[in-house]
Amino acid sequence: MDMKFFILAGVFLLLMWFVVNASWGQPRKVTLTAEVVVDNRSDIDIRGYTHRISVPLRDHMQQRLLDIRYDYPEQLKRKHHKLGNGEYVEMEWDIPAGSRSVRTVQFDLEITSYDFHKIAPTQEATPPDEYLKPRKYIESDAEPIRKLATHIRRAFDSDEDRLRAAYLTPQQLLEYDVQSTKGALYAVNEGEGDCTEYAALFVALARAMGYPARTTSEFLMTLKREFNQPNHHAAEVYIGGRWIPVDPNLALDSRFGYGFGVGGKEKIVLNRDFTWVWSNLWPRELRGKRDQVDVDIHWSVK
Repeated sequence: MDMKFFILAGVFLLLMWFVVNASWGQPRKVTLTAEVVVDNRSDIDIRGYTHRISVPLRDHMQQRLLDIRYDYPEQLKRKHHKLGNGEYVEMEWDIPAGSRSVRTVQFDLEITSYDFHKIAPTQEATPPDEYLKPRKYIESDAEPIRKLATHIRRAFDSDEDRLRAAYLTPQQLLEYDVQSTKGALYAVNEGEGDCTEYAALFVALARAMGYPARTTSEFLMTLKREFNQPNHHAAEVYIGGRWIPVDPNLALDSRFGYGFGVGGKEKIVLNRDFTWVWSNLWPRELRGKRDQVDVDIHWSVK
């Protein structure tokens, strides 16, 4: 009887291992919907209102952009952010006086778990120098960050070991605390931050050591499926001729499945390097009455 129990238990555990490992590599298909609402309370017809929305990345290791759906008469234009930070779509339409107008864009995606060591390397284009320079929130030229970077560079010999040390540094130095965006230098000086500071500090350390790096803005789907804006930040670093995703913050909990070059299927990566999520252009005739028009955007995932 006991022997049968152990045999059945062993078969059950083997089956569960099979299921978990088989599902780990299976793609997950999701649709990210962006709903734009423009409330024109003025007495002026708005002609040629222009709205722009960032498009989920199509060249990230974890995801593939399958389709963009827009079922309205006007043409949806597809354009590029600067420096390879992703794409955006642009729509232009008229909004009559005293009316509320809605436009919806749907992005169909396929998300896959990944481990960069198991993916055949492909030589990507050499990144622009901008990904080596300091900028707002990524103060790679600040003395405290340069000192940390110098220490890491001297302590490790290989590129991957140095970058893994930079990836572990925010986890060791920072106390997690949800807050408004403060950046890498604040994180080092104050010893705290949320996912944004974790990502910014890693990127700043990488740049200070001479490795191109950038942040990513993402929708994290573990707790909710509706958003006003991306609710998570992670990073990418250029090593071995390709961009490797890095998530110093989610790595604190192994259940998420994210870390240095590895990831699960719980995020949608929207854009890079603190690029705008959405923007708009107003026609001249609305000058002086801009406060009578409200614009809101709502994101959801199914």
